[in-house]
Amino acid sequence: MDLDPNLPAATLLKQGGWFGGLPQALQALILRRSVVRSFQKGQPIIREGEPPKGIFAVLEGRVRALRQSNDADEILIHVGEAGLWFGEYGLLSGKPSIGSVVADCPTRVLMLAAADFEAIVAEEPRYYRHFSNLAIERYAILYRYLAEGPRLSPDEWLCTRLADLAVLRRQDIPATGTVTLAVSQADLATMIRVSRQTLNALLSRLQACGLIDVGFRRICVLDEAGLRRESLSAAPQATALSGVASLTDA
Repeated sequence: MDLDPNLPAATLLKQGGWFGGLPQALQALILRRSVVRSFQKGQPIIREGEPPKGIFAVLEGRVRALRQSNDADEILIHVGEAGLWFGEYGLLSGKPSIGSVVADCPTRVLMLAAADFEAIVAEEPRYYRHFSNLAIERYAILYRYLAEGPRLSPDEWLCTRLADLAVLRRQDIPATGTVTLAVSQADLATMIRVSRQTLNALLSRLQACGLIDVGFRRICVLDEAGLRRESLSAAPQATALSGVASLTDA
């Protein structure tokens, strides 16, 4: 079904940093040409290696972005909630998807099919830049990870990922004050490639410092700036945890 621009879901998308920053005429085109689809837990929305279907936005529920590794294991890249847009790589490149996106629970998404995207930019080529901006924003984060990631200790990496996840969440749904991330400790341990035991120790220390609050399948980021500062000074504390089991022991 088409997404009525007056529905709450449309209002949610307009609050997001990317969609909310689009010209109103382009917003209206996307909403008019898109459809809403529902997925059950575990059902793939995008499959790695398949031709691009289009660009998607999470309206309700939660999704997991995954990438197949050389040893056949799936690497968890991101857990996204309402307001997240995804699928831009295939849409812009026309190439097969470089990863999979799977519903993490019953989920509804908005889908702008690739053919409708092509029709929009063919009619108004200047709109292409607005779609490419979505990929460019994420490219900057990935470039930084490529440069800094190999040199970060587990403590530094955790602080960096939590702060960046908070930033990304604010882009999806603007919020003032604290940001709550719907990510489990198991998922977070996988993201930074440490054992649950190591992650629990790291999270406990950050919580004791008043930087985060840990709950069931959620982490509330209380002080993003503090996490950034902690990332720069985390190496001494990380050394103290060097005897804790690695991810391969989990």
